[in-house]
Amino acid sequence: MEHVVLDLQTTLFCGQSFGWLQEGDTYSAVLDGKLVRIRQENILEKCSQDLFLQHYFDMDWEYLKAESYLGSLGYPMADAVAHAQGLHILNQDPWEVLIGFILSQNNNIKRITQMFQKLGKEYGTQVESGRYSFPTQKQLQKATETELRALGMGFRAPYILDAIQKSSLLDTIPLLEFEDALLQLMTIRGVGRKVGSCVLLYGYHRMEAFPMDTWMKKAMARWYPHETSEIFSPYAALAQQYLFHYVRTLEES
Repeated sequence: MEHVVLDLQTTLFCGQSFGWLQEGDTYSAVLDGKLVRIRQENILEKCSQDLFLQHYFDMDWEYLKAESYLGSLGYPMADAVAHAQGLHILNQDPWEVLIGFILSQNNNIKRITQMFQKLGKEYGTQVESGRYSFPTQKQLQKATETELRALGMGFRAPYILDAIQKSSLLDTIPLLEFEDALLQLMTIRGVGRKVGSCVLLYGYHRMEAFPMDTWMKKAMARWYPHETSEIFSPYAALAQQYLFHYVRTLEES
């Protein structure tokens, strides 16, 4: 694991997770019912001592091999890989990912994170002063549409309520092929191919996923207008993450 590169800033704030906060050089989130605090300089040591974090940060996957292959594809992928070197796909709780990406619709990362934290404060469990776990399906069952809208969830409120009612289907996802799993997730209100693909990628580590949001549509139209995700196989998911981060950085700079 000493050869693994993990860049926390890129990994935690590239749009795959909404539970992390940053204060100075310290990153913190409530994971598995505990408040975790980490810094870039000690992340490898932390992961070597904690099997949960090692899995969460996906430390055993073949990132060096994937980076080498994708970098060999030339511009712009080589530039995207260099720009986001050390980006890992997090192994997150599927329930948190589902609600997080329901919140992501017509939204930006800063506001999604605020909404995510509001749900924790209102319905989750306090683990330290001012910090709360994300609410479980059972904890959210008492929420009403009126209450969720009052918290700022807007048109996503009924989607969250439907996800609560159908949350048991998350247990069946690991047993299904990718397309069948995607169709299963899409039975939840507000979950289309993009949100479903994000749930499969960030909640189940389905590395064939290739979520297509506005940024990715721009990237593919600009650089790969005649290609599909097959060009990046078997590392389509990681290629998507690199391109997403790269095109967003270019557009916002």
